[in-house]
Amino acid sequence: MTHDERLIPASRNLDRTLTELAQSKPYGKYDRYSGAQSETNLREYFFIILKRKWLILSLVLVVTSLVTIQAYRQPSIYEAATTIRIEAKPQSPLQTGQIVINTAPDPSFWNTQLKLLENPSLARQVVLTLNLQKDPAFVGGQAQSSVFASLKRIFSREAPPPPARTEQETRPVGEQELMERDFNSEELAGLEPYEDAIIGNLTVEPIVGTNLVYIKYRHTSPALAQKIANTLANVFVTNNVERQETGTSKAEIQLMEEIAKYQDKIGKKTDARFAFAREHDLPLDNAPGSNIEQVRASTYSQQLLAAENERRNKLAAYEAAKNAADPFSNPTVQKDERIIELRKKLSDLRDRETALLQKYTPEWPDVKQIQAQIKQVEDELAKAPKEVLASMKAAADGAEKQQKSLESAYLRAHIVTTQQTKNIIQLAAMTQELATDQQFLNTLLQKRREMSATGGTGGTNVSISNNARLPHEPIGPARLRNVVIAFILSLLAGIGVAFLLDFLDDTLKSVDDVDRYLHLPALALIPSVRDDKRLRGEPAPNSGDTTALAMVDDVRSPIAESYRHLRTSLLLSSAGTPPKTILVTSSQPSEGKTTTAINTAFMLAQTGAQVLIIDCDLRRPRLHAHFNLPNVRGLTNCLSGESTDLESLIQTYDKQPNLKLLPSGPIPPNPAELLGSEEMRKLLVTLSETFTHIIVDSPPAISFTDASILSTFVDGVILVVHGGRSSRAVVRRAKQQLLDVGANIFGVVLNNVKIEAHDYHYAGYYSSYYRADYYNDDDGTAAEQSPTAPSS
Repeated sequence: MTHDERLIPASRNLDRTLTELAQSKPYGKYDRYSGAQSETNLREYFFIILKRKWLILSLVLVVTSLVTIQAYRQPSIYEAATTIRIEAKPQSPLQTGQIVINTAPDPSFWNTQLKLLENPSLARQVVLTLNLQKDPAFVGGQAQSSVFASLKRIFSREAPPPPARTEQETRPVGEQELMERDFNSEELAGLEPYEDAIIGNLTVEPIVGTNLVYIKYRHTSPALAQKIANTLANVFVTNNVERQETGTSKAEIQLMEEIAKYQDKIGKKTDARFAFAREHDLPLDNAPGSNIEQVRASTYSQQLLAAENERRNKLAAYEAAKNAADPFSNPTVQKDERIIELRKKLSDLRDRETALLQKYTPEWPDVKQIQAQIKQVEDELAKAPKEVLASMKAAADGAEKQQKSLESAYLRAHIVTTQQTKNIIQLAAMTQELATDQQFLNTLLQKRREMSATGGTGGTNVSISNNARLPHEPIGPARLRNVVIAFILSLLAGIGVAFLLDFLDDTLKSVDDVDRYLHLPALALIPSVRDDKRLRGEPAPNSGDTTALAMVDDVRSPIAESYRHLRTSLLLSSAGTPPKTILVTSSQPSEGKTTTAINTAFMLAQTGAQVLIIDCDLRRPRLHAHFNLPNVRGLTNCLSGESTDLESLIQTYDKQPNLKLLPSGPIPPNPAELLGSEEMRKLLVTLSETFTHIIVDSPPAISFTDASILSTFVDGVILVVHGGRSSRAVVRRAKQQLLDVGANIFGVVLNNVKIEAHDYHYAGYYSSYYRADYYNDDDGTAAEQSPTAPSS
């Protein structure tokens, strides 16, 4: 039973090199990205980026191109700025009652003015003033241009804006006119997009330390930007003037009407007073005398004053209750028995509603009935304060009637007195009323004088300091900045994707990976055929047009030199004598084990040794196809006992006479039993007496048990790994499977390695080395290497 590597505990530290295992130093899976070896890490980072350079460049090109096209599709934006001056008028001492010097600016005043500039009502006035809802250039100019127009804008200078047309100044639509216009809901909804467009492109920027404010407006049309900025300022100034004039004129008119009314009233009362004094022959300054009737009259007078006080108290209570924000807050309302009863009834109904809702839905008839009763009680409760107020009004009226009744009694008491006393009192009352009216008239006249004196103070002074100029250069969009940001971000994203792909790559790509993850020596690194041709400056071959032996036909090729290196590694892999029987296998199919076995045998045969290569891949034999030999008879005939003449089964390669081949023969139904038989062991022992080296080609170790069986018959095993494709976990499992049966693994052959993806210094070395025709002698012929001194 093979040992499953997935059950190996993590403490075995499989991701450590041989050197580090000897030194007992930890080495994590991706410690090569740490800062321990900065120079090596930087080089590896650089190689990762170069390996994925086309992915990075493609991502940068696509993202940058899309952002560039989108940036130039956006129309150019122009900004016009109008400067206005906003000052708060100082308060007059007549209004404030005190003199204030060097008052600090009120923050709330400035915030209010700035918010008024961003008011949707102001934007609506601008839309109506310029008739923007009928101007297609206002909204249509904001649309993006076509792709072809954006490409033209990229490679050509943007045309300057046309000169502004001189138009007749438009009268601003003021606040009063806006309120007088009767807009329906559809018209208001139609104006909202234009208002939002104006507010969205408007910037109100106060200048710090001054009373100046910039009104900046942005638009794709420079003429419209200038016109809207100036119109915003004009409408704001007009609104301020209208507010001041409207407030002042209304106050003056009301005050003059009140003065005229009291002047007429005082004149009539003065004439009546003189007429009464003349009719009854009374002095205007005569005081009433004291007598019994006067005491009685005085008593009535005190009662009259008490009644008047009561009337005033009740009237004040009524006015307080009537003007209260919450009628139920009044004590009289709270003490009303009917309101208390309604509240109790409402509480009971709500309790019943809550109980019903726990059982039924709101649509249940009983629930609806309770809700209707609650609504009725709530309506009655809402009307109850009015009834209480009516009763308080009636009480106040009753107090007034009581006062009048006392006045009548008081007058009847005076009838008893002398007519003179009565007339004097009446004259005094007329005098008092006249004095009161005269005092109130003086107050009105004083208010009129104060208004005349303070007519130029208070409020706000708003004026236009500078009108907007026609902008000639656009302020946006920031196309170059966006393109540069897109380029940098896409470059960083591409590099990040490259490192992510490298992190997710679980294949063996280099000699360092073999040492780090397999803990086996790397016998050789075989470059791919395309890299071999590229290093020698030749065009890359098409797939399928070469055989295994064609790779080493040219002694100058990097592949041939790599197999010579493999030969040297094998000859030196065993202490004492070179290995005789060598098994070549791989973890998975199509990793190049047959090609490696053939070229290894060929290179060993070049040394003059007698070499035999046996095709033990009885499931998918490929050896005979590479040598163009028949596969009618072979290993299976010998192992099954059909043929005892072994020499008749062994074939010779014509181009290399000391290289012999034993094909697989017919494919048997039981390959594993044949290869694990005692006949196979005896066959290898017999052949070892005749041949210096025997190369055995076997099926993949993971897929079948053939390689594990054969590994116990040979001196050692070569594990072939496809560079950049074989998974580390799979190769480690194949290695462990071979070790579990006691196999002697010489090392790993990293096959079909892309040199440019592994080491750029290696590629440059081979490129210059083999283009120098190192193996050519002076007359241009290829120099044969000495069989006894192979190159390593």
